[in-house]
Amino acid sequence: MSNNVVYIKQKPLYQFVTEVFTSQGLSSEDSQIAAKVLCYADENGFDTHGVTNLERIYVERIRDGRINKDAKLSVISESKGTAVIDANNGLGLVVGDYAMDMAVQKARDVGVGCVVVRQSSHFGSAGYYTSKALNNGMIGIAMTNLGSQTIARPLGGSINMIGTNPIAVSVPSKNNPDFVLDMSTTVVATGKIREAQRRGESIPEGWLVNDEGHPQTDPNAYYKGTGHLQMLGGSLETGGAKGYGLGLLVDILCGVLSGASVGPNPKLLEPGGEVHAQKDQNIGHFFLALNIETFRPLLEFQKSMDIMLGTLLDCPPVSSTDKVVYPGYLEYMRKKETDLVPINTNVFEDLAALGTRLSLAVPDIESEVLNV
Repeated sequence: MSNNVVYIKQKPLYQFVTEVFTSQGLSSEDSQIAAKVLCYADENGFDTHGVTNLERIYVERIRDGRINKDAKLSVISESKGTAVIDANNGLGLVVGDYAMDMAVQKARDVGVGCVVVRQSSHFGSAGYYTSKALNNGMIGIAMTNLGSQTIARPLGGSINMIGTNPIAVSVPSKNNPDFVLDMSTTVVATGKIREAQRRGESIPEGWLVNDEGHPQTDPNAYYKGTGHLQMLGGSLETGGAKGYGLGLLVDILCGVLSGASVGPNPKLLEPGGEVHAQKDQNIGHFFLALNIETFRPLLEFQKSMDIMLGTLLDCPPVSSTDKVVYPGYLEYMRKKETDLVPINTNVFEDLAALGTRLSLAVPDIESEVLNV
C-alpha cells in the first residue's frame, strides 16, 4: 500500500459522507445527493473535488451561514428547452443535481435542454453532472465559475480576475469506455497545489509564476500571494490565450447568462479589491444536455464513437511502456477493477478527526492495493 494513499470501500465512504451532511441539518434526501456528488469525484480520480473538501468547504460554510442548508431553489424563468434557477445561496451539490436532471428531461422532450443557475455555491466535480446525461444516452456539458472569487490573472495582467472555471463534457460510446473530459481552465486545480503543500513537495514548473513571470515551484508561494496560477497553456507563447479564452467563456455562460457574479469585476480595480476577490459568492452554473436521438440514432452514434475512440487506442505509442488513451479511459479502467476508493492519508486523517468530533464512525481502511 502506498504511504500516501489508503483505500476505502465505496459504500461505507458514501454512508459516512451522508451522515456528516445529515449532522449539519440537511434533509436525508439532500444529504444523500450531496454525498453522491462528492464520492463520485474520488471514485473517478478527481480527488481535488471530492471528500477532501467535505469539512473545509461544505461543513464550515454550512455552519457559518455562507451556505444556506434550508434554501429552496426558485425557477425564475422557463421555456420548453431552457430554465434559469436561483439557488438562493443553497448547497451547489444539491442544486446542480436538480438542474442537470431538469436539463436532461428537457432534452428528452425537445432534443436540447439548457439550465443555468445563479446564487449558488461550490458544486464539486463538474463530471458528476455530465455523467447524468451520459446515463440517459445523451451528451452532457457542465460548467461552473467561482462567483466573485478570483484566483488567476488575465493573460498579461497583474490582478487576479478569473477562477479555475472548470468544464466537463461526457459522450456515450458503446463498447469502449465513454469519453469523459473534466478539466479546469487554469493549468491545474488549486487542490493539486494544496496537496503538494501538505506533503511538503515542490510542484512542476508551469503551474505557478512569480511577479516577474518566472516559474515558481514552491506551493507555499501560492498561499503567500507570490506565486500566481497560470491559465491553461501558460504564457502567450505556449498557448495561454486558449485557456484564458475558455475561462472567460465559462464566466459568460455561468455568470453573465444566469445573472450570477463573474470574476472580472470593477471592484477589483478599487483599493482593497483583493478582499472582494476572496469571496466565492453568487456562483453560477451552466448545464446542457443533448439528446443524440434527435440528431441521429443513438446506436449508430455510439458505433461511430467506438470507431473513433478505438482508433485512438490502437495508435502506436512513442514508448513501448505507454498506451495511447483518451479522457475517461483510465478512470473507467480503474473503477472497473475494484470498488475501493483511494483516499490521501492526510485527507483520511481529516475525515477521521471530523468523525470523532461528530461522533460518527469513519470507514475502515482496506488492505487491497489498486493495480491499474
